[in-house]
Amino acid sequence: MTVSREELFKAIDNIYGRKGMSKKDSEDLCDFILSFFGYEDYIIDNVLSAAERDVFYNLEEYGIVTTHREEINIVHGKAWRINQWYLDKAKINRLAKEEKKEDSEKNIYDSIFKNM
Repeated sequence: MTVSREELFKAIDNIYGRKGMSKKDSEDLCDFILSFFGYEDYIIDNVLSAAERDVFYNLEEYGIVTTHREEINIVHGKAWRINQWYLDKAKINRLAKEEKKEDSEKNIYDSIFKNM
């Protein structure tokens, strides 16, 4: 299963659009993510700057990406750690198919006046 730009955009828009992100910004975030992955489903963490890594940590909170860590033993018992980011294709697919729901603000004063 692959992730298309349209699927990733819908998933991002369904998550961040609810929080007020514009469609243009959702498209930019989608292109930003795809610029790292290209035709692969994973990237090595070393290619990310600190600011880019922060974006990926935020994406991880929503399940769009996941992390994987490998440890390889090298000379004298030292461990070489390789951190990777993976696109969670199944989660992206589910998020893309969800109906977009706007967070409605609840007016707490309506319920107060109804009870008076």
